[in-house]
Amino acid sequence: MFPGWIKSAFRGGKKEMQESFHEHLNFILSTAPTWDRMELEDNKYVLGEFLEFKGKQEDILPLRIIKRSKVSRLIIQKKIIMFGLAHSKLQVLYCPRDYRSARASASEWEEVTVGSSTEVVFQPQNSTKVHKFKISSITSLSLSA
Repeated sequence: MFPGWIKSAFRGGKKEMQESFHEHLNFILSTAPTWDRMELEDNKYVLGEFLEFKGKQEDILPLRIIKRSKVSRLIIQKKIIMFGLAHSKLQVLYCPRDYRSARASASEWEEVTVGSSTEVVFQPQNSTKVHKFKISSITSLSLSA
């Protein structure tokens, strides 16, 4: 029995073990709950599901690229213009999703500018009610896979 186990370890046993590992991993990933995570300005976090952006057509158009399958994280920054005056636009930095690495470098972040009246439609975890958040009140948004 023992010599048979050693032979299988060097021959076909590796393939069977690998298939078993993949089956187990697929089971875990298919049953694990995933939530989007939104951080608000006052250091509050909301877990739930990002649904869409709402706002003026000229603000929504550049945000069409932001989809769960393409983007992993958004950071919203207030845009400052000359002489320190706040502008009514916000910079939305988004990181393209890369399944090969856990983090993206600063050079991979993309930027779009939108109006501060743009809203994020979000359904919080354990709630049947959909909420709208002004994009100006959001610091970051992490999208689940």
